[in-house]
Amino acid sequence: MQGLFLLSPWKPILVILPFIGWAWVVSTIYDKDAARWYFKRQAWNTGHMVAAAAAVAAVVLAPNFLIGWPVMVLILAGDLMVYAVLRNKDDRVPEHHKWSFSLADLKARAEARKAAKQQKHVELGLRGPGGVAPVPAKDSPEYEVRVLAERILIDAMEGRAVRFELRPVDQQNYGVIYMIDGVGQAGPTMPKDQAVKVITLLKAAAGMDVKDVRRKQVADLAVERAGGRHVLRLTTSGTAGGMALRGQFEPEEQVKRSLDELGLTDDQLAEARAIIDDRRGVVLIAAGPFEGRTSTLYAVLRSHDAYTTNVQTVELEPVGMIEGVRHNKFDPLEEGAEYATTVRSILRRDPDVLAIAELPDQATAVETTRADLERTRIYVGLNAEGALAAVQTFVKAVGDPRAAGQALHGVTAQKLIRLLCPNCKVEYQPTPEMLKKLGVKPGAVSALYRKGGQVLIRNKPDTCPMCQGTGYFGQAGVFEVFRLGSEERALIAGQDLVGLRSALQKRRLPTIQEAAIRKALEGITSVEEVVRITASSQPKKRPPSKPPAPAAAKQG
Repeated sequence: MQGLFLLSPWKPILVILPFIGWAWVVSTIYDKDAARWYFKRQAWNTGHMVAAAAAVAAVVLAPNFLIGWPVMVLILAGDLMVYAVLRNKDDRVPEHHKWSFSLADLKARAEARKAAKQQKHVELGLRGPGGVAPVPAKDSPEYEVRVLAERILIDAMEGRAVRFELRPVDQQNYGVIYMIDGVGQAGPTMPKDQAVKVITLLKAAAGMDVKDVRRKQVADLAVERAGGRHVLRLTTSGTAGGMALRGQFEPEEQVKRSLDELGLTDDQLAEARAIIDDRRGVVLIAAGPFEGRTSTLYAVLRSHDAYTTNVQTVELEPVGMIEGVRHNKFDPLEEGAEYATTVRSILRRDPDVLAIAELPDQATAVETTRADLERTRIYVGLNAEGALAAVQTFVKAVGDPRAAGQALHGVTAQKLIRLLCPNCKVEYQPTPEMLKKLGVKPGAVSALYRKGGQVLIRNKPDTCPMCQGTGYFGQAGVFEVFRLGSEERALIAGQDLVGLRSALQKRRLPTIQEAAIRKALEGITSVEEVVRITASSQPKKRPPSKPPAPAAAKQG
């Protein structure tokens, strides 16, 4: 050991000071943070102690203090940084609770704290095309409206809502609905006049025309909070009961998934790639409202090389921009605007790939079958709950089963399923009857999982901080993906739906229900969630038909 502590009075101070700072951070910040997010505290504390021992060894055993002391500081700093980086990558930490160490973020936080002192109870900055919306005087009625508007946004962000709606619930009141993991949760209700003021405030902040209360308007608003920034896409429109507002957070981020990230099974992914590589005919991309259809459509388009092929879209509201792809926005308010005419005009330019995000009318459907489908691949977005339903919808829209059948080369359908919260999901042993219903052999699966919603804190049950008590955290897609060859096209042309179903079943590719069951068997979703998303697509039993009315009753 060096005699540095005996020969120099300042070297012990230089050694002790970094240790004091390191120990304070670990004990007062990191340890509490690990407990809050249910990390393995004992393992982390052991790691911190190992780092401390290594730091001591570095400064004591180094041949020179000028070498050992910097190494000691680097070890201590590295220990702190490793925790911070891994903590930020953990899914249990919500986005708005992640730490940032960039100078820009630190400066923004300082500015936000300064602004918060001036604005007192106002927490958010609302930045539109005209800059940050000014905060009303605290003693003014407008200030209460601002606070209420912020409370709606803050509850949405803290509750992990992807979108929310503020709309009439009756003639006198409005209500807020938060969509969390695809399921609506009721928020606060308020008098109609107060809700209209909130909508007007947000419209003004986003640069919309506040005087136009009927026409549909769309604009982006940046919501700034404590150094963080979220893009909020606002959509307002008039309804029979009054104005309605819909907000969607980070819309472009939601459609940036690749084909591999959608949730396809391995065999479905191979089938999807085969459909994409075919590059001919019409392919249907089907899903219900807010079931991830745009994400799938954009993921498929990204699978085409937009730099060597001409890839275009026709959309009412482009959600995002794909590099190299030409997004054509259709404006129905333009004089003489017709969706089918726009599609026909683009097809005449011979694109290699055209994605039609919506199919609003028969004329558009007919245009897709008249294109040169040997040279052009057309993707058509449809509102349908399954692959067979999508084919039926397309055939009906075209009005000619033969033309529709000859055009089709593939179909996908999907639903979104909630994923169990990894922090609080509960393991249980399924009964043989349950496994039989799932189509699983007895003994093939030893355990399944159901939602929890609670965790033990100091041996007492408490709400899970990760999912906030819902038992679910995030969503994934469950799919049906089928190539349509000459056999299937002939069945469609002949309107043989039973034969088409049989032909697709022979391919042994998962249906939506089977894909959902696979996720339950993998332990990432629950059987109850499988039932929830598949029950709506089951055919409803028809009521018994009434006997024919007597002849006398048929007069008139």
